Amino acid sequence: MNLQAIDLNLLLAFEALMDERNVTRAAQRIGLSQSAMSNALARLRRTFDDPLLVRGVKGMTPTPAAQALIVPVRAALAQLREAVEEKPRFDEQASQTVFHLLTSDYAEIILLAPLLERLRARARGVRLQIHRLNSLFESPAPASLSDSFDLALGFFPDAPALDTSLHSEVLWSEQNVCITRANHPTIKGKLSLRQYAAAHHIGVFYKSLGPGLIDALLAQKGHSRHLAVLVPHFASVPFLVAASDLIATVPESLARRFSEQVEIQILPLPFAIPAFRLTMLWHKRNEADPAHQWLRKMITETSAQIRR
Repeated sequence: MNLQAIDLNLLLAFEALMDERNVTRAAQRIGLSQSAMSNALARLRRTFDDPLLVRGVKGMTPTPAAQALIVPVRAALAQLREAVEEKPRFDEQASQTVFHLLTSDYAEIILLAPLLERLRARARGVRLQIHRLNSLFESPAPASLSDSFDLALGFFPDAPALDTSLHSEVLWSEQNVCITRANHPTIKGKLSLRQYAAAHHIGVFYKSLGPGLIDALLAQKGHSRHLAVLVPHFASVPFLVAASDLIATVPESLARRFSEQVEIQILPLPFAIPAFRLTMLWHKRNEADPAHQWLRKMITETSAQIRR
């Protein structure tokens, strides 16, 4: 093949198509119309005499030829960008950027206030718009982090095995504890497995999810719990516990924060449960973006401050 016959713009289109696996998103990414991107794909197929991307049940899938081709193409384009593109920078003092974060009320309660304090000290024009996760433990779809949200903060136990288009960073690990009202009639200072199973519980479940990890661990020990109340967030749990004989299992930092507002006991769980890991998740398309790198740095620094 004659290298002079290849249009550099076709290689840029090919890279975008391989990253997005979607003609519309690839076109938006490099500033083309959808029809222009479709034409570029047709030219690529003629140039390389291969379909390159074929439509399947889960979207467009690269052929073996495309998978082999993208490695040298990506490396070549990276070298060209390094040579000719001016390195962008993020001006935190002048920026009016609005970042969209997917998260739970747990992260809002523990992380948001110190993060906002840091942002106001360094970037008063930057704003955060918070959106609610659909699940406490399931990672958001890669497409949502590519198209709609800058990053997600949550308990994502499957993060290391996610789609390769997603990047992740563990911010901290969190143990769980049990909370009861301070003057609970039967639970005083310590909690046995039998008492835990016999009590009536408040469970935190997003949407209609449940039973969860706790129920599975109890079942392994031959026990079950009675879920008297299901709530879709943590914020109301301490007030419900303090006003009743119900108990709840919550992350320890939340329990400590709650104990400053209501009279509750904080007790170790009478069985082992894996620690929850607060994970920051973002799409690879934002990996090198200076504004996004700045935001991730702010969150990482704030997390380190909280855990000291």
